[in-house]
Amino acid sequence: MSAQEMHRTEQQTLVPAAEDIYDDGFLRVEHRNYYVACGGSPIKLPRTEFLIFSRLVRTPNRIVTADELWTSVWGGNKPLNSESLHVYIYRLRAKLADFGLQIETMVNVGYRLITTKS
Repeated sequence: MSAQEMHRTEQQTLVPAAEDIYDDGFLRVEHRNYYVACGGSPIKLPRTEFLIFSRLVRTPNRIVTADELWTSVWGGNKPLNSESLHVYIYRLRAKLADFGLQIETMVNVGYRLITTKS
């Protein structure tokens, strides 16, 4: 690898690409850096919770099926465990509630992150 390629790789690592950042002025998610902040306050999320939240943020206010969430976090190696997914969603809801963010359940379909703050 040339010095120029190494420098380019370093820059890509340090500065997240625009598509890897969600920022609506209140909620900021840096997908590559595992960073979440609401109203300027960082929220610490364990890796699995972050990956679920990250997937929901990529399509805010739209339903993401449970299968799609499971596959995006655990890959296709494990069959869907809906009880486990429910536990992670429960934990995320508890952490996000203080910031006015909600994860809505669509029974037998999936989940949706509600980003509009009331």
